[in-house]
Amino acid sequence: MTHSPGVGRPIYNSMHPARQHLCMTYMKCQHCGLPASRNQDGWLFLDWRKPWDPPTWPEGSLTEMPPLCERHARMAIERCPHLSREDFVVLRARTPKLWGVFGTAYELTVDGWRTQAVDVMRPYGDEGLKAVLASRTVRELRAVAVVDLREVL
Repeated sequence: MTHSPGVGRPIYNSMHPARQHLCMTYMKCQHCGLPASRNQDGWLFLDWRKPWDPPTWPEGSLTEMPPLCERHARMAIERCPHLSREDFVVLRARTPKLWGVFGTAYELTVDGWRTQAVDVMRPYGDEGLKAVLASRTVRELRAVAVVDLREVL
């Protein structure tokens, strides 16, 4: 992907890997790149249940979606086709800790590297992480408070 900040329009199902990493690492809004919204309840995220989420969801959710500022959370809720479903939540996470990466796993064979699995998640410190080509950074959302959607809209 090319890197052209401020050019074009959002493609909601295809986030730029470098932008995603920077926003997740430095808690920047995934849309504008400015600081994400944070108050006494924590950082602002949008989340929905995923197959790998724990039964305590949204507490302990593993997310690849960076936080947002309030302005762009409203815009995402209004325009993003993934959020047209009714099963997403607006939440604040006091402890959104860096957890690991999402990407493609490879293995070294006698013929060279070959794809072992696509779309794997590996926590930092995992031995298998050494052979993953990461495309997204993952955070674990802790100390979560679900926010009334009207507080953001």
